Amino acid sequence: MTSNQDKVIILEKVGSQKNLIKIRFLQDMPANQSITYLVAALGKCFKHCYYKIIIDLQQLTHINDNFIATIVEATAKVRREKGDIKIINLPETAKRAISDFNAYMFLSVTTEEQA
Repeated sequence: MTSNQDKVIILEKVGSQKNLIKIRFLQDMPANQSITYLVAALGKCFKHCYYKIIIDLQQLTHINDNFIATIVEATAKVRREKGDIKIINLPETAKRAISDFNAYMFLSVTTEEQA
């Protein structure tokens, strides 16, 4: 059996009806690595039709625009299924990253003539 010391992220059923999935990072890691784990965890949730998700970011101090965009994309997907994603235990550095997030970094906005 694997102990939590060997894991960097866990998924657990929570809530009175055990119909919520909590994704919890157990240690800090570089932003690009945390995206890989987040995508895998969200993929597992979607595969098993869990669309009510809590993401606990207490241990992560470094998130970037790609991490935030991943959460935005996943939120759009779960809301189409009448679900939602909630973020909890947001460190101050992560709050700043979300506050500074700019969707224009991911969208190609141009004039018709330039397209």
